[in-house]
Formats: sequence, C-alpha cells, structure tokens
Amino acid sequence: MVRPVVGEPPSPNGGIPLSPVRRERIPENIVSQIQQRLERGELKPGDQLPSERVLAEQLQVSRPSVREALRSLELLGVTESRPGGGTFMRIASPDALLRPLTALTRAHDIEDILEVRALLEPALAELAARRANDEDVAALRAILREQEQKVARGESFVEEDTRFHYVVAQAAKNALVLRMLGVIMDVLRASREEWLQSPERARASLEGHRALLAAIERHDGAGARDASAAHVHHVGERVMTLIGNEPNGSGR
Repeated sequence: MVRPVVGEPPSPNGGIPLSPVRRERIPENIVSQIQQRLERGELKPGDQLPSERVLAEQLQVSRPSVREALRSLELLGVTESRPGGGTFMRIASPDALLRPLTALTRAHDIEDILEVRALLEPALAELAARRANDEDVAALRAILREQEQKVARGESFVEEDTRFHYVVAQAAKNALVLRMLGVIMDVLRASREEWLQSPERARASLEGHRALLAAIERHDGAGARDASAAHVHHVGERVMTLIGNEPNGSGR
C-alpha cells in the first residue's frame, strides 16, 4: 500500500511538492531535491513518486531530464522501479547508503583508502573551481587564516585542515560525493593527525592549501585539479612513510 507523502500540502497536479529547477545540471538538481525530502522525512520507504510526466510538469523540465534523474536514484539504490507500478522509495535517507560504505572503507588497507582519496579530491577541486561562489571562497580564506594563525602559535590545526577540504568539496555542489569524502576523511583522521604534528608538515599543508585556494579564486579548474593532486599525493606519500616506520607497519 502506498503511503501519502507528508510535510506540505499536495500540489494541484497530484505530485509531491517540488520546486522548479535551473536548466544547468537539471538531473542532479532533481536528485538533490529528492534527497532533501528524504533527509527531512517527507519521503519514506514505500512512498511512490509521481509519474515521469507529472514530475516533468511540476519541475518544469523535460521528461528526458526526469528520466535521467530517476535512473540515477535507482542506481544509487534510493528508489526501485516496479514494472507497471511506478517508482518507489527504498531507503529512508541517503545516509543509509553510507553505512555500508563506511564499513567497507574501514575494512581496507590505508593505502587503498589514500588512493581513493587521490582519485576523488582532484576531481572535486576542479568542480569547486568552476562552481564556487563568493561565499565559498570567503569561507576558504577564513579557514586558511585560522590555520595560519594556529601554525604560527604551534597549535594543532587538524580541525582547520579537515574543514578546508570539506568546504572545497562543498563548493563542488555535489552532496553525494561530499558525503563519500566525509567517510574517507573520517577513516583517515587518526593517520592525518599524527602526520601533521611537525613544523615541516604544517608548512607543507599550508602551501598546498594556498595553491589550491589560489586556483579556486581564479576559477581555474585545471589548476585546482593539479594543486589538489599534488597536495594529496604529497600527504599520502608521507603518511605511508610514517606508517612504514611504525613497529607493526599498520595505520590502524
């Protein structure tokens, strides 16, 4: 039995109350709206989405855009299509997808995790350079100033380092990849905290962040990708060296 969607009055055309989306990145925007409804509890497992036609009318977009968004949601495991029955929600929240990812990440060697980070972050940095707005850039500048002040005082700056990478990913405007990066950074946190505890490494972190921020300020996608790749590679190499020097060679 299909439960009615709660949270807002039904729309006149019988669909869930969604807002018209911008023409750029239309399928991603549709997916984002569905994810937000899930997070707020306005959609629940078993709820049925309106038909493709109704969604297209409600969102004021083409049916192919709706079709692509629905396909993405199904690939993510958020929805399922029932032949002749429509599209239904499968999970209560996108965070439910991250629980197995977290368990899987923790079960792998830190070298594998660092390689995933090296694949993920440069691509996010390139998107951030293209999509960052003035607010994103201001936030990155503020975090970098806080990091510089803590480094000058010889204090731990792990929190600022983590926030800097998080805001870069946030500026890329992709909520799913942002969550995935959060899982990876959480798993790497202990190793990063240990690696950052030296003046030389503090300076290396600052230099990497400055180069990345400069590229984002210029909206230089290729430059941001290169700066991020160099920074993540440098950190990854040093973390592996640090782990190799431990008595048991483990990063756990």
